[in-house]
Amino acid sequence: MPKAPSIEKLLQSGSAEWNKLRKSGQVSTDHTGATFTQLFSANADLSGLELVGSEWERCDLSKMNFRDADLSNAYFHGGRLQDCDFRGANLEGATFERLKLLRCDFTGARGLDDLEMDEVDMDRVQGLDGEEAPPPPPPPAQGITAFTREQREKALGAAAAAVAGPAAEELPPFKPQDPPGSLLFRALKRLPAPPPWVLDVPGLRPLLPQRLPPGSSLEGMYREAVKTRLENKKPSADPGAVERAQKALRLGGKDSAVAAMYLREVGVLPLSRFSAAKVLKDALRAEVEVDDLTGSIDPRVAGALLELRLTHEVVEHVQEVRRRLAATQLYTALMEAGFTPENNWDEALESADAALELAQLATGEDRNALFEGFQVFAALPDEARLRRLAYLAESVSNLELLSRLPEGMEPQWLTGPETRECHDREMTYVQALRAQDIPVKVAALAKTELGVPEGQVPEDSDDDLFVHLRCDVCGKEKLIVQSRID
Repeated sequence: MPKAPSIEKLLQSGSAEWNKLRKSGQVSTDHTGATFTQLFSANADLSGLELVGSEWERCDLSKMNFRDADLSNAYFHGGRLQDCDFRGANLEGATFERLKLLRCDFTGARGLDDLEMDEVDMDRVQGLDGEEAPPPPPPPAQGITAFTREQREKALGAAAAAVAGPAAEELPPFKPQDPPGSLLFRALKRLPAPPPWVLDVPGLRPLLPQRLPPGSSLEGMYREAVKTRLENKKPSADPGAVERAQKALRLGGKDSAVAAMYLREVGVLPLSRFSAAKVLKDALRAEVEVDDLTGSIDPRVAGALLELRLTHEVVEHVQEVRRRLAATQLYTALMEAGFTPENNWDEALESADAALELAQLATGEDRNALFEGFQVFAALPDEARLRRLAYLAESVSNLELLSRLPEGMEPQWLTGPETRECHDREMTYVQALRAQDIPVKVAALAKTELGVPEGQVPEDSDDDLFVHLRCDVCGKEKLIVQSRID
């Protein structure tokens, strides 16, 4: 018999379904130790339930019925309770911490003498201390922004606030703990239509544009292939585009990044790998060297380096890209909540542990650098800010995967790809040998390729490396002498 869904799962699915099951007696009344994290729920009937030791972390609850419920030793931390009914509930040993209580009724509740309250903002609350608490100025609470009226009108616009009416009193949430994909998704919903560049970040599962600009460039065909895959269809390879992509990689052209990514999307193996290494690494290095705390990194370049397994001199940039992503994620969450460099942002930063962690990763203890970076970021157009967030998040993912590849995927001493080609593709790396290994492992090949008599060690080659390569098409082998670069 399948296990009944937990109260946490049921409430996440909506209060209507919960109330229906509750009314028909299909759910238990004992939910001791239940844990709720960032739950948004309204009008749920929790009256009379056993919620002993339950935990409510950053929950936004509205018109919840807790009448006669056993909430002894429960822990409410962060978030907001609005119009909730606690009449007759048992609150012995319960804790309310960094919480906003708005129009809640505790009349007749038990255990109020043992109720611990820390940084609780109360507005028109009944039944606590025998009287209504006067509404104090709202302090910055966990996950909630703080504005003065003038600052709010400046940030959101007086006209928008007037149209919103009473709803304008509810401030937009500050969610620095949300991953970049969530920030991107919410921001894209506010745009008239998703821009084509969202297809450069398929790992974030963005909203998809309905149509793409016409054209036959490799970039356009790559984005079309990504769109097809994200729509749960299989992209088809265009022979002409495949030929152009292979040529771009073989010649190390400027389209090498999108060429590698297009071949990946259509399931075609690249015939060249090292030929494109220099142009890809130079492109990544050029973006990393830009002095901008939120400077973008093209995820197609990072993705191409991953696809071609070009690890050398690349993974050293991972930390810098992570730093930029942390700053961009923090700034995006601040601006989503209405904060600007001139508007309470430092106070908001102190209100959330996740924000402090991002700030520490971005600039350490240098708040001035953090502020200057925020000024630069806030001055960008909306779509440019969003693109930076998306590109950095996708690039971090690609570079972190690249850093986990085993050593030797791209030895630093493999240079000059034109000397290693056969059948219009790069030969496969087999092994690297020192001079003393030659007579034992590749004596015959050394005689054919280098003229070294069988059984003898190459002369004056103590510091050289011998690279053994093989063609996957015809089986031809080469032995190239190269000096190791330490």
